[in-house]
Amino acid sequence: MIASYFHGLSAILIQQTQFPVSIPANWLSADDLTVSDPYLKNWLLDTGSLTERLQSHCADFKLELIGQRQMQPELEELTQLRSGSLLVNDTQWQVREVILCGNGQPWVFARSILPQQLCEMDLVELGNQPLGKIIFNDSRFVRSPFQLLKLPDTRHFSDLLAISAQRPLWGRRSVFDFKQLQLMVAEIFLPDCPAYSKQG
Repeated sequence: MIASYFHGLSAILIQQTQFPVSIPANWLSADDLTVSDPYLKNWLLDTGSLTERLQSHCADFKLELIGQRQMQPELEELTQLRSGSLLVNDTQWQVREVILCGNGQPWVFARSILPQQLCEMDLVELGNQPLGKIIFNDSRFVRSPFQLLKLPDTRHFSDLLAISAQRPLWGRRSVFDFKQLQLMVAEIFLPDCPAYSKQG
């Protein structure tokens, strides 16, 4: 009953959220940002499937799609991709934003920058499937080192959360090579994410 209530609440919040939400551009190399909590650090630098790890912490896992469409990524995002130095337009990319929910609670906000060419081929049936489910079952996707992000509070994501929290939010992102293409996946751990469960 409670899980059903929160799931309905998260769906309402997502419907009210303006797409794209985006992410503040304060990313640093994982070597340049200290993560004092070893449990959180393990989550941030885990190269396995985040989707599968989240699923292991809940009885009910769902992906809520905020939005996906052809559009121009942020300039800062493009500079992290091989094509960042080239002239690009919004028909070459799709931006996809989702919420990963465990037991009806929003746990992770994810933003992906996907080449249109890849969306028309291997990701054409993506829909409400977690992107990670595809990436981590296909050895052709090769991940680059992580960048990390620390946000002082939840204000940027307030429209996604039923209750605002004061704790800093942490995130990670990396670029994946796929043949001659690249895509980027960024994930922000929201306040109720199990990654914070060892914190007071």
